[in-house]
Amino acid sequence: MKTATDTDWSVELSPLLRRIVDQDRAALKRLYDLTGARLMGVAMRILQDEGEAADLLQEVYMKLWRQASQYSGAGSAWGWLCVLTRNAALDKLKSRQRKREDLMDDVEPLMADLAGEGCGLADQEGMRQCLEKLNEEPRKAILLSYIHGYSHGELETRLERPLGTIKAWIRRGLQELKQCLEA
Repeated sequence: MKTATDTDWSVELSPLLRRIVDQDRAALKRLYDLTGARLMGVAMRILQDEGEAADLLQEVYMKLWRQASQYSGAGSAWGWLCVLTRNAALDKLKSRQRKREDLMDDVEPLMADLAGEGCGLADQEGMRQCLEKLNEEPRKAILLSYIHGYSHGELETRLERPLGTIKAWIRRGLQELKQCLEA
């Protein structure tokens, strides 16, 4: 059952947006207090990553600060904020997918380079088979690090994963690779 306070927050949004057009910082803070958690939920449902959703929300509020005048006042202010957040999250999702596709374009030639460097034909095939047995993430991290020369920090950015995860992938992947090659 909805109470009066459950719906009262939304009536404040249009006046707050008009004040934000005039660069009223207190209005932006109040708008954030009223909508931040709810918009975080919108972003989380799409991105499925708390860190990315939090970053996205910051971008949405920065855009809102610069472009609040785009809200016409004709429709629901809450609906407009949701659409703004949803569109930004979908753009981020598309960007993430493009980055991963670009990375996959890089990985195949790297596998060929790694398998081919100074190894005899039998060694090349063994290396290729062992690399293919690795899970995708450790394999990409190892190839990008050891063949392409990426630092762990660069991999963190490129693969969009925490540094600890990158290091764990490389460590476990190298252990599995060693065991496979020794077998």
